[in-house]
Amino acid sequence: MRLLMVMLAVCSLSACQSIVVKDLDLIRPDNLTGYKTKGVFDQDKLQKTLAQAQLKEEEIVVPQESGGTVKISGIHVSLPGAKTTVLYFGGNLSHVDDNGPRLAGLSSTCPVNYFTFDYRGYGRSAGIPDVLILRDDALRVYDSVRAKTSGKLIVHGYSLGSFIAAYIAGNRAVDGLVLEGSGTTPYEVIHARIPWYYKPFVTVIVSDNLQQVDNLSALSKYKGKTLMISGENDQSTPEPLARKLYESLSLAEKEYILVAKGTHYNLLNDPAAKSAYCKFVQ
Repeated sequence: MRLLMVMLAVCSLSACQSIVVKDLDLIRPDNLTGYKTKGVFDQDKLQKTLAQAQLKEEEIVVPQESGGTVKISGIHVSLPGAKTTVLYFGGNLSHVDDNGPRLAGLSSTCPVNYFTFDYRGYGRSAGIPDVLILRDDALRVYDSVRAKTSGKLIVHGYSLGSFIAAYIAGNRAVDGLVLEGSGTTPYEVIHARIPWYYKPFVTVIVSDNLQQVDNLSALSKYKGKTLMISGENDQSTPEPLARKLYESLSLAEKEYILVAKGTHYNLLNDPAAKSAYCKFVQ
């Protein structure tokens, strides 16, 4: 949201009428943010929350269009007796080492196995991303995890990750889909975030890549189980767009959880949302 306001401020100062949104306005790899890990999430840290769990480091080697390969790295956490596995995709500032404690805490309440990976160019993963590369990587990640997983495999996407998760669900037979802090298209998300007093004077133009990202289209033929969680006061992916996406799903088994006064963050801290999530994944 802060990035959008900066763009609008620059636009107002220069009397421009268009905001051009590119891939790297919505994805924020480490070479742009200067991210430095505060510490590796490892077996010792995991066992502070999940004493019986086991952590295994994962690597998936994917080809690059320019030649050669790049490694996409993450972790696999397994719990004795857990029958369901969650593949988690985080937001645009997401990192495995930061998400690890939160996912472990969630799994202590809702016992599941889980995988999570750093996007290309983030944290443990090398390379340079764009939105289409991230989608292709995600299919390879899913296929690798599916091959290693017995039982149900649920894909959970938060924010940016919700677009990744929806793309997987549109191209693979997932056992269930969780979309948290989601929306319809990058164009509609950006346009919805523009204050009303700017809207008459601003045209939003998104990159060719971003025009191909469309949750409505990705899920148009999806028939699996779906849980959507949204915050009433979400300013990053405004709730009406999540509701629009939910209503477009022609599914027999779908559920929408609206977190009262919830923002874009920590929606699963809400007791009702956590309860619905645990019921869904188990």
